[in-house]
Amino acid sequence: MTLPSLENLAYPAGEDGEHPGGGHCAWLGGATREEDRVAIVDQYATALRVLVDAAAASGDGWGLTRPILFAVHQLCENALDVANDHAGVTVSRRSKDRHSLAVKMAAAVTGGVYAGLTLEERQWCERFVETIVPLTGNGFPGRYAGATVSGRQLDELWCCINPAALRDAATAFAGLTIRRVAELDERAAEISAP
Repeated sequence: MTLPSLENLAYPAGEDGEHPGGGHCAWLGGATREEDRVAIVDQYATALRVLVDAAAASGDGWGLTRPILFAVHQLCENALDVANDHAGVTVSRRSKDRHSLAVKMAAAVTGGVYAGLTLEERQWCERFVETIVPLTGNGFPGRYAGATVSGRQLDELWCCINPAALRDAATAFAGLTIRRVAELDERAAEISAP
């Protein structure tokens, strides 16, 4: 068996120019830490779109359900982290709560992250998180085969997922959540476009 080379997996900073085998920039592109944090939200939105497109192209998508759930959770978690940080909202850092969308959303709501949205938009965001939390289970069922939601395996709770609906709702949520990051309003609109 011929094993792949390990020589060109990544290139150290400072080695600009052409790289053997190609290369994609590791820099997020922002001029500030906050812009980089929004860029990572955008990258997860793109990853979610790519996964959903691949699932649709495969015919059944079974092999991508858990990565799709993880991408949904991570996109929403990153958006909440960016918005809470931008608004100066303190969120529990206890290990149990570290990836909890419910905890981050509650902090965002009480901290005024959604104050600039219409009542309908804010309520939709709250309902989205209430709906998605039992599906993503703090992101672990998307990452680990044996992870549980409320003590049960994911497939004991849910028969199937709807990748396109998850993509559309998660990207809309992310866009609405980071909308108040004033300098980045245009970027938020791009993120929420399916």
